[in-house]
Amino acid sequence: MLTKSYIKAQVTTALNEDLGVFGDITSQAIINPEQKSEATLVLKQDAVLCGIDFAISTFKQLDKKTKVLSQKLDGKFLKKGTVVLKVKARTQSILAAERSALNFLGLMSGIATKAYTFAKIAKPYGVKIFSTRKTIVGIRELQKYALTEGGANINRMTLDDFFFIKDNHIANATSIIESIAQARIFYPKKKITVEVDNIKQLKEILNEKIDVVLLDNMNAKQIKECLKLVNGKFKCEASGNIKLANLKSIAQTKVDRISTGQLTHSIENIDFGLEL
Repeated sequence: MLTKSYIKAQVTTALNEDLGVFGDITSQAIINPEQKSEATLVLKQDAVLCGIDFAISTFKQLDKKTKVLSQKLDGKFLKKGTVVLKVKARTQSILAAERSALNFLGLMSGIATKAYTFAKIAKPYGVKIFSTRKTIVGIRELQKYALTEGGANINRMTLDDFFFIKDNHIANATSIIESIAQARIFYPKKKITVEVDNIKQLKEILNEKIDVVLLDNMNAKQIKECLKLVNGKFKCEASGNIKLANLKSIAQTKVDRISTGQLTHSIENIDFGLEL
């Protein structure tokens, strides 16, 4: 869950970026500063809603007397035309906040909806969907929150969450086994994930005490072979070039988990509209 202080800080940054020095000069010139309006935010396509607290915070930061008349909750799959938020505030403030509020909703609902789509495909096979660290600087927490609202899982938030021994680590070490041993000595209580590119590498670590093996850029046939070899000794994670087009075939292998950067780096914005 995101804290109120985190949401407020992100909204403040967004508004500072959007308002410039003098604010919404168009609304200031045309709209009476004492005029109040009811604003209705409407979903323009089927989607998983996410970012509603960010939208509310945006309106409230520009008008502390903003009244929330109704709202939907994050994580719900909603149909096109659903009213997700209704507020009453000064008209100038509503118009100044509009784009920032819709930007948060569009991006976060886009992430949540994509996560929902991936998780729905994988679920019948008992496979969990995980994210990667392919995120935008400054909003990783926001992105990770959004994908969990869609039903996906967080892999690593930061580099110190657990050991992740990848090909570049191995290339600069004596061996995979030695790398695992060094990691265990360095932080004995941290979990260990090891990336392998082929069957030969997997066979080298079959008797090692690790938590997860990441099967990098393997097709369904190769993943099935790896699963037979591992035989439940540790979790198997498929990753690399995972897209909607091949997700089902990978999930059908019943690999324990699938991780993909698609959940954060390739997002289609969800369309919302604001009506006065």
